Amino acid sequence: MRATLRILGVLDLLVPPTCAGCRLPGASICAACGQAIAVTHHVGCARCGHPWAVATPTCAECPVRVDELRFAAAYVEPVSTLIGALKDDGRRDLARELARLVVRRCAPPPPNACLIPVPSTRGRQAMRGFNQAALLATHLAREWGCTSAPVLRRIREDPPQRGASATDRAANVRGAFAVRPGTAVSPDVWIVDDVCTTGATLSACALAVRRAGARHVGAFCVARVLRNSFG
Repeated sequence: MRATLRILGVLDLLVPPTCAGCRLPGASICAACGQAIAVTHHVGCARCGHPWAVATPTCAECPVRVDELRFAAAYVEPVSTLIGALKDDGRRDLARELARLVVRRCAPPPPNACLIPVPSTRGRQAMRGFNQAALLATHLAREWGCTSAPVLRRIREDPPQRGASATDRAANVRGAFAVRPGTAVSPDVWIVDDVCTTGATLSACALAVRRAGARHVGAFCVARVLRNSFG
């Protein structure tokens, strides 16, 4: 372990850390890129946070079976590049920084809540070496002082969601998740993922935990794709 840490220290000296957004040497997310991360300023849906011209208690963009969705930013540059670097470039350091962004911009869950990461497919986790949602959930739990547990598992491999239509996304994840055998589910759970696009994955996960006894299901995402909005 000590030898590994020494090697990593030498690598940091030879190849200084860079901002994943602009590639300038320095912090994982530089001050300029951090300030450029879009936030929604308009009133919107009380349930899912989607911005609209007028306030509404619920809307057509609410993920099914999710009682409330909280997210830190709109899925536009530079946050889209930052999330891509976490997932595709192996920048695990970004998980902590993106989790801190969620903590700064989102109200925390109740103290007795359990954070549940969206499980990755075996293929994608083997390729990346980690599950980005699990990393985010771990950091969020530390920041908020609550519990994080890998309660869900994928019971089948599904195709990548990137580029898929809303209909295909829903079909891809329908019945794809289940609670691990012998695992108790908290009455108040919050699903954690990096991006909410159509809400299909969150909805499929919510159904699985509700079937296992969860009474309240919330969700946290770093970013959300916003449609037909003022955000």
